[in-house]
Amino acid sequence: MTSLFMRLGAAAIALTLNFGPAQAQQLIAEYYTLLTGADLRNSRGVPIGDFCGIVQQDRANHHRFGIRHDGDQWDPIFADRAARAQIASTCQLAAGSEYIPSMIAQYGTRYVWVRVYGSGGWPTLVLVSEGAG
Repeated sequence: MTSLFMRLGAAAIALTLNFGPAQAQQLIAEYYTLLTGADLRNSRGVPIGDFCGIVQQDRANHHRFGIRHDGDQWDPIFADRAARAQIASTCQLAAGSEYIPSMIAQYGTRYVWVRVYGSGGWPTLVLVSEGAG
């Protein structure tokens, strides 16, 4: 009976080591970008009310429309339209950066640092923090 518990315990440890969070998600890209008035409206000119939508529009402007600002960096993920569409559902503000949307609403611009985590080159978390400092 003890042998059975030892084997089950070893199997549980092996599964944890093989499928733990560290292997499931890793940093696949990071970039700095300046969110500006051009990013606050979608490609039809309609104002974007959601912060993650602004981040997504910034990448569409950068990759699809060629609208780039000083300080905008290239990223290897969001040239792909399907990957860019993931921003809306995977975007989060990093702890301590919760003020960024209100700063954009007030001043219309903010420099941010974006880290993209994922698996197999596919984004599963887009983490946005203050870019200056």
